[in-house]
Amino acid sequence: MTHRDFIVIGTSSGGVDALRSLASQLPVDMPASIAVVLHIGAHGSMLPALLNQAGPLPAKHAQDGEHYAPGRIYVAPPDRHLVVEDGLLRLLHGAKENFARPAIDPLFRTAATQIGPRAIGVILTGLLDDGTAGLEAIQACGGATLVQDPADAFASEMPRHASPFADHVLPLDQMGQCLVKLTGGNASAPGKNGRARREATDRIVLEQDAWLAGTTAFEAIRGLATPSTFTCPECNGTLWRMTGSRVMRYRCHTGHAYSAASLGDGRMTDAEDSLRKALRALREREMFSRELRDHFAKTGDTAAQQREEDNVLRARHAAELLQSMLMEK
Repeated sequence: MTHRDFIVIGTSSGGVDALRSLASQLPVDMPASIAVVLHIGAHGSMLPALLNQAGPLPAKHAQDGEHYAPGRIYVAPPDRHLVVEDGLLRLLHGAKENFARPAIDPLFRTAATQIGPRAIGVILTGLLDDGTAGLEAIQACGGATLVQDPADAFASEMPRHASPFADHVLPLDQMGQCLVKLTGGNASAPGKNGRARREATDRIVLEQDAWLAGTTAFEAIRGLATPSTFTCPECNGTLWRMTGSRVMRYRCHTGHAYSAASLGDGRMTDAEDSLRKALRALREREMFSRELRDHFAKTGDTAAQQREEDNVLRARHAAELLQSMLMEK
């Protein structure tokens, strides 16, 4: 039997209030270390100070290479991934995952492989589905998983996507009590599921190596993925679809990773940007043709005047069509 003593928490939109509420529910003698990722990008963060005010456990931004201790909350700092490695917390400026750095999945993956059954993964409110693959990894490696009830969350998407991999789905005001109970009990040893856990761990370790490898990721992921027809929204490299997972997700050669939801959202953003650029070009074409039409009217070139009038009408019609498509979004 092993003691669950490492909690990883991932959240996004609405996460500050959710984390403050959860911190207020935890006892001062909490027998577990807590690592937190909130999607903050490169922006400044006062989250540790806010958590210190909310509950009895001391919170701080994690430092690269420090040992973690029970009864402490470690927050991923801006623009750095927080991961676990050989009993230490590490900060990495690696490739973004799901357009985020810090991202939730890297922390959860390393907790799954490094901590195993001692890990508890928690997903709170947030948009899209960063953390779903990481929660699947924790569960596959024998850890416990806990998800905020989507109906109770400020943003339901992350909890809804993660729920299939949750041992417990609870409203926020019951999650602290559940964590206390989980850390106060024991996790079962590998037993008859030992082989499946070892195989899952090996695959997750290989994927983590691929992420860390950067431009050499191709060799690392070739046994874990198949090439797709899609390209990376961030570096335009070929995307590989990961296999052996219930979560549809993709990786590129340089380490970027996307869930289906984040890739779809990125593609929608690309499409909208392209439509707006095309709309701008058509509006400019309409204005230029109008100027040419007026010029030819003054010079008496009626054929050229009519040609530019036709161009004005075609550009205006196409622009109105694109405008309607953007309005529908």
